[in-house]
Amino acid sequence: MELSTWNVQEYELTDSDGEKAVILFRPLTQGWRTRHLEITLGLQRAAETVAELQKGVTDEPPSKEAFKALIDAQANADEVLSQFRGELFRDLIVGSKNLTIDGEVPSRDDLILAVIGIESLGQDLAQHIISEGHVSESEGKD
Repeated sequence: MELSTWNVQEYELTDSDGEKAVILFRPLTQGWRTRHLEITLGLQRAAETVAELQKGVTDEPPSKEAFKALIDAQANADEVLSQFRGELFRDLIVGSKNLTIDGEVPSRDDLILAVIGIESLGQDLAQHIISEGHVSESEGKD
């Protein structure tokens, strides 16, 4: 058994030619489950703030201050989520198999930067890691 691959899971990618590659990651720990809950609650509060501020821009005519407050609130919510994904990937991505960037096998850091930079891949991978890390209803009930 190779210790560096112990407790590592795979996220499979398929390109338009049908070629497959894998991103290797460690599953969420209890600490990351807690961090996910913190972020979820923070995003709920941010969404409520955005919704409240949206009411202010429906006034006739909306003020520049109302628009600025709304844009700032939305940017804050986006930044919280982006920062969370970055932390998640830096802590949990281990490497890849059969994957290249500009024809070369990426270092772990290059892989993380690429995943963060490709919005749809980053979103899908983060969602996969989070869903794989949830505690099931039957878990721990024995």
